[in-house]
Amino acid sequence: MSTRDGSAPAPRSTLGGHARQTQIERAAAEVLSEVGYAAASVGRIAQRAGVSKGVITYHFASKDEILRRVALTLFEDCARHIATSVSDEMSPVARLLAQLRAELEFFSSRRIEFRAMVEVMSNHREHGFIHAFENISTQEAATLADLLRQGQAEGQFRAFDATEMAYLIEAAKNGALDRWASDETLDLAPMTATMLDFIEHAVRA
Repeated sequence: MSTRDGSAPAPRSTLGGHARQTQIERAAAEVLSEVGYAAASVGRIAQRAGVSKGVITYHFASKDEILRRVALTLFEDCARHIATSVSDEMSPVARLLAQLRAELEFFSSRRIEFRAMVEVMSNHREHGFIHAFENISTQEAATLADLLRQGQAEGQFRAFDATEMAYLIEAAKNGALDRWASDETLDLAPMTATMLDFIEHAVRA
């Protein structure tokens, strides 16, 4: 059973569980990346992982739980990576650029995992057909808006609607990631540099 904030129960702890769970989650990410959310069946995941369906249901309560874990594991790992790259001592403008750079840097070596995460976050629904991960996106934008307001209060950012600017920045970041994820010829590093330059000029006083 999942929670409204996008969290999910931890996979079951069994003999050799952690390594097997990681193997299954990796297989699920590959399947999601290749065939999409709707076609990501337990059978396909089991075949990719090289295990039986029974092994999967032994470690995970349902397909729903596997797909949630794929998205949440990557999201949580990314959050930890950003936390190591950003400090409270940074100025608002430095913190804004550092956290955006860290996020794109994290995903730059995880194209398959990113595609899988997007599939789950875009398609997974709670009871009542509510987007299961909607709160995460809303919280990210709210946190970014608070940082922009702090920068405005300190005179580093020009006057603008902080909430709207936060959503514009999120859209620019997600747009760059989506384009990179769908085109394997693209290098995310120069795209990141261009995007950060654009955002800095958009917000600076």
